[in-house]
Amino acid sequence: MKLEKEKMKLAERKKIAHLMFLSLFDLIDEEKRSELNKWLKKRKENQTLFQHLEDPAYQSQHFSRYTQFNAIEGWEKVEPRLKSKSNNRFYRLLPYAAILILCIGIITFLRTNSPQTNIPVSLHKNISNPTVRLVMEDGNTLELNTTDSSQRLEHEDFKSDGKQLVYKHTESSGSPRFHLLQVPRGGEYALVLADGTRVWLNAETELSYPSYFSGKDRRVKLKGEAYFEVTADTSMPFIVETKHLQINVLGTSFNISAYPDESHHATLAKGKIKAIYEEKQVILSPGEQALLTDSGMIVHAVDIATYTSWKERRFVFKNKPLQEVARDLERWYNVRLTIRQDAQPIRLTANLPKYENIEKILHIIENIARVKCETNDQEIIIKPE
Repeated sequence: MKLEKEKMKLAERKKIAHLMFLSLFDLIDEEKRSELNKWLKKRKENQTLFQHLEDPAYQSQHFSRYTQFNAIEGWEKVEPRLKSKSNNRFYRLLPYAAILILCIGIITFLRTNSPQTNIPVSLHKNISNPTVRLVMEDGNTLELNTTDSSQRLEHEDFKSDGKQLVYKHTESSGSPRFHLLQVPRGGEYALVLADGTRVWLNAETELSYPSYFSGKDRRVKLKGEAYFEVTADTSMPFIVETKHLQINVLGTSFNISAYPDESHHATLAKGKIKAIYEEKQVILSPGEQALLTDSGMIVHAVDIATYTSWKERRFVFKNKPLQEVARDLERWYNVRLTIRQDAQPIRLTANLPKYENIEKILHIIENIARVKCETNDQEIIIKPE
């Protein structure tokens, strides 16, 4: 009997947390708003807490800090306390819980004994041995094993330890040779160019570049997503070309996403860059993003962590449509996800580590977004709960 009461209490707390989350992100309907209002009227403390969370200044102050929070570690710390403390003690934890809901969408710490995600064992496979390839100018291909750190390659132009490709800083004899680095689904790779510029390549990405830079500029071509930390050189601007965008920079850190059939955008972390699209040119300041839309290029302020966390092996989603979340997961886990039409309006806010398999991620998303994950052959279908 006592266990049943505890389950009912936890279910109610989870429900209220979800209602707050929907309200704070303007995703709540009239029926759910009425439920939330009833809870707010029960206690003055409830109203105070919710007013605090609605404060834009408070949101801005705390979001960047909580994007660094590890959701699973937080759950492991909070779960024993929820099980052992009285109902009154719960209200001491509620502000902490609500902050997490607001900032990273973590509702899972308000639940226990939920069924496991219905994912077949064949899709639980670890991401292993994604073969990164380096295509040389003469057509020869070298395989760079991202999981075997003992693999080392020594070449006239570069060296590799299996996790990072480093080009030499001295000019080779003759003309520069053009190389193409290819990172498949499920892989990531780091690169240090001959001028010292560091590049992190995301899954399903290609970067074309010379073995060393010469001439009036330093020019590379990108297909996919990469984060750049450019070595400053005022005499030789650094230029990144994608299918639609060109980014000119002297010395800075920025992220570019240029996957085929997806919105292309450049996000500036520090320094300044010039984004060029057709006849339009814009100068970005830190925290700004140049985004290509159907009507042209626009500039808007963004939270940098949501666009750069991938290089820290994390997924950070802030009110992101499930369709876009699915694309990120497909790229890393090399699986096929389908968002059922009635689930497409659902959005997700979360900060999650990149696990070795997709099961844990989907299990968390089920609880945050109130969805169910089912399978059909090798396809994972996401639908409303």
